[in-house]
Amino acid sequence: MIKRIQELDVLRLLAMLFVVTYHFGVEYAAAGIPVLNLFCTTPNYDFGNVAVTIFLILSGGLLYKKYGDFTGDPSKGTFSTSLQSFFKKRALAIYPPFWILSLYIPLSILRHALTDGNAFALAHPLTLLLTLIGFDGYVKLFGVNTYAFCGDWFVGAIVFLYLLYPLLAKAYRKAPVVTLSILTVLYALQFWIPADKNFLLSAYPFTLLFKFCLGFALMENLEKLRNPRTAIVSAIVFIALTFIDIPGRLNTDCLGTIAAIALFAFGFYLSPYLLRSKAVSTSVQKIAPLSYCVFLVQHVAILWTQAAYIRLFAKLHLPFTEWNVTALLAVTFLLILLIAYLLNKVTKLAAR
Repeated sequence: MIKRIQELDVLRLLAMLFVVTYHFGVEYAAAGIPVLNLFCTTPNYDFGNVAVTIFLILSGGLLYKKYGDFTGDPSKGTFSTSLQSFFKKRALAIYPPFWILSLYIPLSILRHALTDGNAFALAHPLTLLLTLIGFDGYVKLFGVNTYAFCGDWFVGAIVFLYLLYPLLAKAYRKAPVVTLSILTVLYALQFWIPADKNFLLSAYPFTLLFKFCLGFALMENLEKLRNPRTAIVSAIVFIALTFIDIPGRLNTDCLGTIAAIALFAFGFYLSPYLLRSKAVSTSVQKIAPLSYCVFLVQHVAILWTQAAYIRLFAKLHLPFTEWNVTALLAVTFLLILLIAYLLNKVTKLAAR
């Protein structure tokens, strides 16, 4: 049994906060509603990129710590397990909550059938197969009409990485420097994609593989991140990238990745001090297991609560200001946690 590393749960919570505040800021700004730039965008990157990068690093790193490359070498902290068992456990972790939320889609299809007589008005019925395997949001990024409802593109991305994990882990175990170097080069080559198309770079396969494999390396060197000098350098790098406009034409995903690594290192160093507080430690223990469910529901919840807030404010003749919108952000975040908690509960009940 692999002992849970609570410092990593702190980083998981931080990434949850960033992904919610980023999508909240983007959606409210798009609606013309004043919103403080809280953990949304910086001169060099956006916090959505940082959130996803940290999640990918954590996902890759924790899998590598638990499974290694399935060789069962005790000196490397791995144990023998079948690929069938691995894929079954990954599927049970990903699909049940995703499918439960996706029950909304048949209801939506029924509504369209009853109101306008066209059940498949939104997309071709065969794209429901993409929903079934979790790739609906991912392919929608690239212009394919689907019935994507929850999870955005992250579900398809993580399924893709889990499928390739055994091959990637074996390559990394045999030649870690070579494997990570090749992925770094393949990732960097994507920077040559024209600027009007590289806004999707954070979702490209080589980007995902690079950040996922980066988690292997960071997990092997966690103890080095406890060094105060490493923490100070990481904090300086993160602050500089967040507040100082870096001149030149460096890719924003690259800068966001560097910022995420720096924040990961500094956050890991700082976490033990935060966890000394019983309130913080208890909150981390309760909320961290909800991270995947938060990822599934957060964007939908932001959009639906935004629509409700707009109607409520119009009815009460209240103006939106940066400060009351910040209060709405706090309320929305609490609602997302509540929905994620209920989804997690329902999933566990369904699995019995």
